Amino acid sequence: MAGLSALDMVNPYLSDRRQLICTELAILLPNTEAVIASNSKATSARFKEWTGHTQQSLEDAWKAEGFTKDAKTGSWTRPASGPVTTSCEGLIGQIFNKIESAGFGKRRGGGVTSFSLPGNDKYGKEPATPPPGWHWFRDKTSAVRPRAGDLFQIGRLVAPRQWYHHHVGVITGWVDGENPSWETVEAGQGGPGTGFDFIKRKGWRPLNPVDVRSPAKVLMGWLDIDEYFAK
Repeated sequence: MAGLSALDMVNPYLSDRRQLICTELAILLPNTEAVIASNSKATSARFKEWTGHTQQSLEDAWKAEGFTKDAKTGSWTRPASGPVTTSCEGLIGQIFNKIESAGFGKRRGGGVTSFSLPGNDKYGKEPATPPPGWHWFRDKTSAVRPRAGDLFQIGRLVAPRQWYHHHVGVITGWVDGENPSWETVEAGQGGPGTGFDFIKRKGWRPLNPVDVRSPAKVLMGWLDIDEYFAK
């Protein structure tokens, strides 16, 4: 709706935890045009607050991972594949910290990390028992589904109950349907190829495909923050 910001759209009936996250993210990113970039003087402090990273820390990590910077374009490339540092998991870690600092509960463990919300092991294998608050998307029902403020995990199934983790972020809106629609806030939106990283609000869109460039990527599931941080 014209003239409205994300702050106007925060559901006042959300739990305190969800209100905290959705409201602060709405102030940070009031629309889909706003960008919080690691290399911008205007936004670098907020980027660090919300991801724990700086432009320098990202560049140091990329260099250690075998990337070389192109002095003309500012992009980073490397001849081989392998792990790549981005800020997407930093955003999740900072949200964990903000919830705890606000007095809305403590992390309940269960193997959850900022880049393995399902508590999968280092090989991506699913745990026998999911951690508190984790819900596999395959188990979604009309009553058990993501809500604004929940954290999501994107991955690719490489073997039965074994995943390659690609991405994490925050769900800021969800509407069920044959193909659900969602709105999200995500960090890790740049990376070495861009030469910097940024946080952005991604507007309403169908859930599937999650990534038109990589059809194998799917929504693995979500971490319900009210269940995970229950007092």
